[in-house]
Amino acid sequence: MSDQSIIEAKQQRSQTTQAKLLDALHFSLSTKFFEQISIKELAEHANVSVGTFYRRFKNKESLLPLLYQDFGRDLEHWVSLMESIVCETLKQQVESLCIETYAFLNSRKSVFRTLHLNARLHSHIIGSDKQVDRQIVYQRLVDLLIQFKDNSGDTIGVKENDSQLEEKAGVVIYTLINTLLDKVIYPKLTPATASELEGEAFVNELSKMLFLYLKSDQC
Repeated sequence: MSDQSIIEAKQQRSQTTQAKLLDALHFSLSTKFFEQISIKELAEHANVSVGTFYRRFKNKESLLPLLYQDFGRDLEHWVSLMESIVCETLKQQVESLCIETYAFLNSRKSVFRTLHLNARLHSHIIGSDKQVDRQIVYQRLVDLLIQFKDNSGDTIGVKENDSQLEEKAGVVIYTLINTLLDKVIYPKLTPATASELEGEAFVNELSKMLFLYLKSDQC
Protein backbone atom coordinates (compact mmCIF):
# COMPACT_ATOMS: atom_id res chain seq x y z
CA MET A 1 0.00 0.00 0.00
CA SER A 2 1.38 3.45 -0.94
CA ASP A 3 1.68 6.18 1.69
CA GLN A 4 -1.53 7.86 0.53
CA SER A 5 -3.68 4.88 -0.47
CA ILE A 6 -7.12 4.27 0.99
CA ILE A 7 -8.65 1.01 2.09
CA GLU A 8 -11.98 0.97 0.28
CA ALA A 9 -14.84 1.41 2.72
CA LYS A 10 -17.28 -1.36 1.88
CA GLN A 11 -19.08 -1.89 5.18
CA GLN A 12 -21.56 0.66 6.49
CA ARG A 13 -19.57 1.17 9.68
CA SER A 14 -16.39 1.91 7.69
CA GLN A 15 -18.25 4.31 5.41
CA THR A 16 -19.66 6.14 8.44
CA THR A 17 -16.20 6.44 10.01
CA GLN A 18 -14.79 7.71 6.72
CA ALA A 19 -17.56 10.33 6.45
CA LYS A 20 -16.93 11.46 10.04
CA LEU A 21 -13.20 11.91 9.39
CA LEU A 22 -13.87 13.88 6.21
CA ASP A 23 -16.28 16.10 8.13
CA ALA A 24 -13.59 16.56 10.79
CA LEU A 25 -11.11 17.60 8.13
CA HIS A 26 -13.53 20.20 6.74
CA PHE A 27 -14.12 21.51 10.27
CA SER A 28 -10.39 21.82 11.00
CA LEU A 29 -9.70 23.47 7.65
CA SER A 30 -12.12 26.25 8.56
CA THR A 31 -9.59 27.55 11.10
CA LYS A 32 -6.23 25.94 10.20
CA PHE A 33 -4.00 25.07 7.27
CA PHE A 34 -3.84 21.37 6.41
CA GLU A 35 -0.22 21.14 7.55
CA GLN A 36 -1.20 22.41 11.03
CA ILE A 37 -3.88 19.76 11.61
CA SER A 38 -3.02 16.69 13.67
CA ILE A 39 -4.45 13.20 13.36
CA LYS A 40 -5.35 13.38 17.05
CA GLU A 41 -7.65 16.37 16.59
CA LEU A 42 -9.26 14.81 13.51
CA ALA A 43 -9.97 11.64 15.47
CA GLU A 44 -11.35 13.59 18.43
CA HIS A 45 -13.72 15.66 16.26
CA ALA A 46 -14.87 12.51 14.47
CA ASN A 47 -15.36 10.80 17.84
CA VAL A 48 -13.14 7.86 16.90
CA SER A 49 -9.84 6.63 18.31
CA VAL A 50 -6.47 7.36 16.73
CA GLY A 51 -6.15 3.59 16.32
CA THR A 52 -9.34 3.56 14.25
CA PHE A 53 -7.89 6.26 12.03
CA TYR A 54 -4.78 4.21 11.36
CA ARG A 55 -6.85 1.12 10.58
CA ARG A 56 -8.44 3.09 7.75
CA PHE A 57 -5.63 5.40 6.65
CA LYS A 58 -1.86 5.28 6.37
CA ASN A 59 -1.43 8.94 7.31
CA LYS A 60 -3.13 12.35 7.21
CA GLU A 61 -2.35 12.79 3.49
CA SER A 62 -4.46 9.69 2.80
CA LEU A 63 -7.53 11.87 3.42
CA LEU A 64 -6.68 14.10 0.45
CA PRO A 65 -8.25 11.88 -2.25
CA LEU A 66 -11.48 11.91 -0.23
CA LEU A 67 -11.33 15.69 -0.03
CA TYR A 68 -10.72 15.87 -3.79
CA GLN A 69 -13.68 13.58 -4.50
CA ASP A 70 -15.91 15.57 -2.17
CA PHE A 71 -14.87 18.77 -3.94
CA GLY A 72 -15.73 17.13 -7.27
CA ARG A 73 -19.31 16.68 -6.17
CA ASP A 74 -19.45 20.31 -5.01
CA LEU A 75 -18.00 21.45 -8.33
CA GLU A 76 -20.52 19.47 -10.37
CA HIS A 77 -23.40 20.83 -8.29
CA TRP A 78 -22.11 24.40 -8.67
CA VAL A 79 -21.82 24.08 -12.46
CA SER A 80 -25.40 22.81 -12.56
CA LEU A 81 -26.45 25.93 -10.67
CA MET A 82 -24.52 28.08 -13.17
CA GLU A 83 -26.39 26.38 -16.01
CA SER A 84 -29.69 27.23 -14.34
CA ILE A 85 -28.94 30.99 -14.35
CA VAL A 86 -30.55 32.53 -17.44
CA CYS A 87 -28.41 35.17 -19.17
CA GLU A 88 -29.75 37.00 -22.22
CA THR A 89 -26.44 38.34 -23.50
CA LEU A 90 -22.79 37.28 -23.63
CA LYS A 91 -21.90 40.23 -21.39
CA GLN A 92 -24.33 39.08 -18.74
CA GLN A 93 -22.97 35.54 -18.97
CA VAL A 94 -19.37 36.66 -18.48
CA GLU A 95 -20.34 38.87 -15.54
CA SER A 96 -22.34 36.05 -13.98
CA LEU A 97 -19.47 33.57 -14.37
CA CYS A 98 -17.00 35.99 -12.79
CA ILE A 99 -19.24 36.87 -9.84
CA GLU A 100 -20.36 33.32 -9.12
CA THR A 101 -16.89 31.81 -9.57
CA TYR A 102 -15.43 34.29 -7.09
CA ALA A 103 -18.17 33.48 -4.58
CA PHE A 104 -17.69 29.72 -5.06
CA LEU A 105 -13.91 29.88 -4.63
CA ASN A 106 -14.16 32.21 -1.65
CA SER A 107 -16.66 29.96 0.14
CA ARG A 108 -14.24 27.01 -0.13
CA LYS A 109 -10.97 28.89 0.22
CA SER A 110 -9.35 26.46 2.67
CA VAL A 111 -10.26 23.41 0.59
CA PHE A 112 -8.91 25.00 -2.60
CA ARG A 113 -5.65 25.95 -0.92
CA THR A 114 -5.19 22.43 0.43
CA LEU A 115 -5.89 20.74 -2.89
CA HIS A 116 -3.99 23.32 -4.93
CA LEU A 117 -0.79 22.74 -2.95
CA ASN A 118 -1.04 19.02 -2.26
CA ALA A 119 -2.09 17.92 -5.73
CA ARG A 120 1.36 19.02 -6.85
CA LEU A 121 3.06 17.06 -4.08
CA HIS A 122 0.85 13.98 -4.40
CA SER A 123 -0.05 13.73 -8.09
CA HIS A 124 -2.13 10.57 -7.61
CA ILE A 125 -4.86 12.75 -6.06
CA ILE A 126 -5.80 14.10 -9.51
CA GLY A 127 -6.79 10.66 -10.75
CA SER A 128 -8.51 9.55 -7.56
CA ASP A 129 -12.03 10.70 -8.44
CA LYS A 130 -13.72 8.05 -10.58
CA GLN A 131 -17.16 9.66 -10.40
CA VAL A 132 -16.73 13.26 -11.61
CA ASP A 133 -14.89 13.93 -14.87
CA ARG A 134 -13.40 17.40 -14.42
CA GLN A 135 -12.83 17.85 -18.14
CA ILE A 136 -16.51 17.38 -18.83
CA VAL A 137 -17.48 19.70 -15.97
CA TYR A 138 -15.25 22.53 -17.21
CA GLN A 139 -16.43 21.98 -20.78
CA ARG A 140 -19.93 22.73 -19.53
CA LEU A 141 -18.65 26.17 -18.44
CA VAL A 142 -17.14 26.68 -21.89
CA ASP A 143 -20.51 25.78 -23.41
CA LEU A 144 -22.17 28.56 -21.42
CA LEU A 145 -20.13 31.02 -23.49
CA ILE A 146 -20.35 29.22 -26.83
CA GLN A 147 -24.14 29.29 -26.71
CA PHE A 148 -23.98 32.97 -27.75
CA LYS A 149 -22.19 32.30 -31.05
CA ASP A 150 -25.43 32.57 -33.05
CA ASN A 151 -26.79 35.61 -31.23
CA SER A 152 -26.47 38.42 -33.79
CA GLY A 153 -26.73 41.13 -31.15
CA ASP A 154 -24.06 39.96 -28.74
CA THR A 155 -21.71 37.22 -29.92
CA ILE A 156 -18.22 35.85 -29.48
CA GLY A 157 -16.00 37.71 -31.96
CA VAL A 158 -14.37 34.81 -33.83
CA LYS A 159 -16.43 34.02 -36.92
CA GLU A 160 -14.33 31.43 -38.75
CA ASN A 161 -15.27 28.07 -37.19
CA ASP A 162 -16.53 26.31 -34.09
CA SER A 163 -13.09 25.06 -33.02
CA GLN A 164 -11.80 28.64 -32.79
CA LEU A 165 -14.87 29.65 -30.81
CA GLU A 166 -14.22 26.82 -28.39
CA GLU A 167 -10.55 27.71 -28.08
CA LYS A 168 -11.44 31.28 -27.23
CA ALA A 169 -14.08 30.30 -24.69
CA GLY A 170 -11.66 27.80 -23.16
CA VAL A 171 -9.00 30.47 -22.68
CA VAL A 172 -11.58 32.64 -20.90
CA ILE A 173 -12.66 29.89 -18.50
CA TYR A 174 -9.04 28.98 -17.76
CA THR A 175 -8.05 32.63 -17.19
CA LEU A 176 -11.14 33.39 -15.14
CA ILE A 177 -10.71 30.46 -12.74
CA ASN A 178 -6.95 30.70 -12.31
CA THR A 179 -6.97 34.47 -11.88
CA LEU A 180 -9.67 34.37 -9.23
CA LEU A 181 -8.08 31.36 -7.55
CA ASP A 182 -4.84 33.31 -7.07
CA LYS A 183 -6.75 36.33 -5.81
CA VAL A 184 -8.73 34.24 -3.31
CA ILE A 185 -6.13 31.89 -1.84
CA TYR A 186 -2.94 33.95 -2.27
CA PRO A 187 -4.16 37.58 -1.97
CA LYS A 188 -0.93 38.86 -0.39
CA LEU A 189 1.48 37.07 -2.72
CA THR A 190 2.60 37.85 -6.25
CA PRO A 191 1.12 37.95 -8.82
CA ALA A 192 -2.11 38.77 -6.94
CA THR A 193 -0.50 41.88 -5.47
CA ALA A 194 -0.02 43.33 -8.97
CA SER A 195 -3.57 44.63 -8.61
CA GLU A 196 -4.68 46.37 -5.44
CA LEU A 197 -8.31 45.82 -6.35
CA GLU A 198 -10.16 43.24 -4.29
CA GLY A 199 -13.54 41.56 -4.21
CA GLU A 200 -16.31 43.09 -6.31
CA ALA A 201 -14.04 45.75 -7.84
CA PHE A 202 -11.53 43.18 -9.08
CA VAL A 203 -14.26 40.85 -10.38
CA ASN A 204 -15.85 43.74 -12.27
CA GLU A 205 -12.61 44.66 -14.04
CA LEU A 206 -11.85 41.03 -14.86
CA SER A 207 -15.26 40.52 -16.45
CA LYS A 208 -14.78 43.63 -18.64
CA MET A 209 -11.40 42.35 -19.85
CA LEU A 210 -12.65 38.84 -20.61
CA PHE A 211 -15.73 40.15 -22.39
CA LEU A 212 -13.62 42.38 -24.67
CA TYR A 213 -11.38 39.43 -25.48
CA LEU A 214 -14.39 37.33 -26.44
CA LYS A 215 -15.81 40.11 -28.59
CA SER A 216 -12.57 40.68 -30.53
CA ASP A 217 -12.11 39.05 -33.93
CA GLN A 218 -8.69 37.71 -32.99
CA CYS A 219 -8.27 34.19 -31.64
